[in-house]
Amino acid sequence: MRNTIILSVILFVAVVTASIYYFRNLDGEHNRAAKPLRYLPDNALLIAAIGNNEASDNIFKDFEIFEALLGQNDFELMSIFKKELLRNEALKKHVDDAEVYISFHPNGKNIETILTIPTATAISPTEFSSILNQISKRYKINTVDTMGSKIYEIQYGIKDSTLSAVYYNNIFFASNSNKLLTKILDKHSKHLPDSQIDFFLKGDSRNTALSVYFPHQQYDSIVNLYQRKNDGPFLNLFKNMQGQSVWNINFKQDALMLTGESELDQYSENYISLFKHQEKTSQSLYTYFPSSTAVYVDCSISDRSQFQKDLRDLFKRRKEKIAEEIDTTGTREQLNSLLGDEISFIETVSSSYIGFIKLNKKEAWQELEKHFLENLQDSIYRFKASGLLYQQFGDLFKEFPRPYATVVDDVLVIANSSRTLSDYRDDFGRRDFLTGTLGFKNFEKLQGNEANVTLFIHGRNANSKILNSLNLPFQSNYKDKDNFGFQDFYSWSLQLSGNSGKFISQLYALFKSKNALGATPEWTYTLENKAITKPYIFEHSDTSQFILLQELDHTIHAISPQGKKLWSTVFAGRVVGDIQQLEDRSILLVTDRNRLYRFDTNGKTLKGFSVETPEEPIAHPSVVTLQGKKTILIPSRKKVHAFDMEGRMLPDWSIPETNGDILGPIIAFNNQILVGTSSGKIYLLSENGQKAHEITIKNDIRLRNPIGILQSNNPESEFLAIDTTGRLHRVSRDGTDNSSLLESIGVSSITDFVNINSSANAEIVSVNNDLLRVYGISDSARVLFEYNFTKEINDRPQYFYLPNNSGTRIGLASRATNLIYLFNGEGNLEEGFPVEGQPLFHYGRINYNGDTYLLCMRRDHKLYAFKHQKQQ
Repeated sequence: MRNTIILSVILFVAVVTASIYYFRNLDGEHNRAAKPLRYLPDNALLIAAIGNNEASDNIFKDFEIFEALLGQNDFELMSIFKKELLRNEALKKHVDDAEVYISFHPNGKNIETILTIPTATAISPTEFSSILNQISKRYKINTVDTMGSKIYEIQYGIKDSTLSAVYYNNIFFASNSNKLLTKILDKHSKHLPDSQIDFFLKGDSRNTALSVYFPHQQYDSIVNLYQRKNDGPFLNLFKNMQGQSVWNINFKQDALMLTGESELDQYSENYISLFKHQEKTSQSLYTYFPSSTAVYVDCSISDRSQFQKDLRDLFKRRKEKIAEEIDTTGTREQLNSLLGDEISFIETVSSSYIGFIKLNKKEAWQELEKHFLENLQDSIYRFKASGLLYQQFGDLFKEFPRPYATVVDDVLVIANSSRTLSDYRDDFGRRDFLTGTLGFKNFEKLQGNEANVTLFIHGRNANSKILNSLNLPFQSNYKDKDNFGFQDFYSWSLQLSGNSGKFISQLYALFKSKNALGATPEWTYTLENKAITKPYIFEHSDTSQFILLQELDHTIHAISPQGKKLWSTVFAGRVVGDIQQLEDRSILLVTDRNRLYRFDTNGKTLKGFSVETPEEPIAHPSVVTLQGKKTILIPSRKKVHAFDMEGRMLPDWSIPETNGDILGPIIAFNNQILVGTSSGKIYLLSENGQKAHEITIKNDIRLRNPIGILQSNNPESEFLAIDTTGRLHRVSRDGTDNSSLLESIGVSSITDFVNINSSANAEIVSVNNDLLRVYGISDSARVLFEYNFTKEINDRPQYFYLPNNSGTRIGLASRATNLIYLFNGEGNLEEGFPVEGQPLFHYGRINYNGDTYLLCMRRDHKLYAFKHQKQQ
């Protein structure tokens, strides 16, 4: 019986093995693809696969990131080789559409490269001789006999610049290192294992322009090669990693995006492998990280009991004493109930370490304080015992044996010094967060917040840390701005999501592309001071337009669409409200020095101007038709003043003071003049300025924002106002008030009534501290979309009406973060935004039928013109 069982097992194994090899041999395409990889030395650090075809050429033609990573010199050399060798007529037919493999191998303290190019068919000796003759017309070729094969040394460029190549078993191998080629020819040298090659080819999408293979066992070698020190809290999280990854490129002009799968060995001593049995969950702790964050790791757990089991097994495999300790006090279980399922660890620019842990419930902090912490001062505590967080969560908190602690919202924050926590609380109070920086805003648009492990490296904040840790010559390359582009990377990141014992993995490198909006201006125009108006685009002639703005010293500048000065002149006072152009192309504005100006496109004032206004204006003038004549109406604090188009005050115009301060410019509506005041009064004025009708919205209310009209083209439309309690009032002409309370409309809110979505009704645009909300108005107001900023917005939104029925864009600028945002009617950020810049900007055309531009000021007192070339 025993022998029968053994025989059955042997036969079963034999049948399975035979089946595997039978079907594997049937898969000729797989074998053909695997063949060139099987010759590569086993010390390959990384392998890239690129299609040798026109599609790949077109994609990478303007892809600056490769040039930044490889260096301009090597990138140009590779381009030359591709053009003159792979596109050589004699060779082209053999290698067209071939998968070209570029592998990187260590050689002392340097890295050598092998190019591997399989041919579709064998090249006959006669053809090969012809190919060599073609190449020898351009380059000098020497021949070296090694291990029964000929190595051809192609000399190019400067002295000692040689590319060695061998044609072996229908595959071209090329490298600067003969030693590497010898390893390929040596049947006794070690090569990549078949299991990894199979995994690579299975995950390689042949429909993408680039695939990358990474054998995990080389991680430690890479660290030793690049780093002065081979350990550190972030490096160590990925040490002792076994398995393999394969990624395929997703093309984006300003980012390297690789997506694929990672496989880790079942019994790894690596910490990150603990999360392969988890499922991706939402991560939010990064919203608490300070703007000084250089590096962070954010980890989230979906199955706590599985994580605790896997962590205990990891301790056992490492033979740590903690694995044998028995918890007789129930400490671990109690901590488990208080501490949540998201944990993070960061390093700041100043090399301080800070940890973050989500708390499970509102009462968790009080329980922690009571049982595990000792109170120091100023909301700073310290753990009573050592090693508690390491026992609970493992390596991520290895740097915090007995940390100090504080709490913000429902997040426990830890550090190794009380000063670090005090500084963090100051950052938190100022809302000085990483999420408020331009680089991170762009990063968030690339990478989602659902994962199990996210590693993020901030290019600028981590610059010193990276430089100080690199070995030569990599440090020299990293600093070399002329040949390489490492300084132009905003960030580097890796994201892992558990997937049935494997990882779905994504790598991102966000690049400051010269083609990205806000990177390379078409032109700049230098001012002496900051601008105090937005750039206005006006008609200059039938064939051209021009730009007008005012700077702090009250100079008005006229600028051509090409950024050239047309003229400039100093005005008396600061422009109040908007500058506007009339039908005859003359420009109209008022200043806070009680002056009304009207001038032509060459800056010359028209006859009768400038003139003094009786009182200081509070908004820009409105041009309306009264008694068949164009009239200029200028609101002051409590009166409206009228001038004819020659600058003369209307003699029969008389208006009593309003009850409350006038809010905003005059509204011309259905042949009437509409004025709203802070006391909740709406006045309809007659053609001589008298009150024709007065509406009291409601007694004892206050307004601080201009009023509006629900339907501007409907004479029966309701008037709109929002009081300081956040209540929307819809008031008919007879005074009937249909009011409703709006969410998140605070006392200090900035609100406008604007038609955003081309519907019949106006929408409400509200900015309350750091929250933008847009409401639709039908039977009741409802939120259409909202956006949370990291810091308070103090400036009123701008609105840009784009041609060709493209709708209205909402523009907002944050002084605190120096960022400009642009939203479309659905509430989505326009491609390329946010952009570095200050409030008061323009988005749209700057000349007839021209391209779309962003005009904005930066802190250097220059007006920048950025052409917005959206990606197709």
